[in-house]
Amino acid sequence: MESENFEARRHQHQHQQKKSIPLVKLPSFNGDSDPNVYLGWEAKVEQIFNVYDVEEDQKVKLAFLEFEDYAMQW
Repeated sequence: MESENFEARRHQHQHQQKKSIPLVKLPSFNGDSDPNVYLGWEAKVEQIFNVYDVEEDQKVKLAFLEFEDYAMQW
C-alpha cells in the first residue's frame, strides 16, 4: 500500500514538473517585415527550445512573450 502511494506521488510530481514553464531567455522579435529576419529568429528560438527540452504546448506561449512592437499586433 505504501509503495502504491509513493508511486502515485512520484507520478504526480513528474507530471507537475513537465507542466512548469522553463526559465529560458529568448531573443525578442519586433515583427520586422523581412521574412529572413523572422526565419532567423524562429531558427534561433527552436534551437533554444531543443536545448531546454521545451514541450510543444509551451513553445507558443514562451515565444509570444518575446514579441515586441508590430509583432504584438499579429
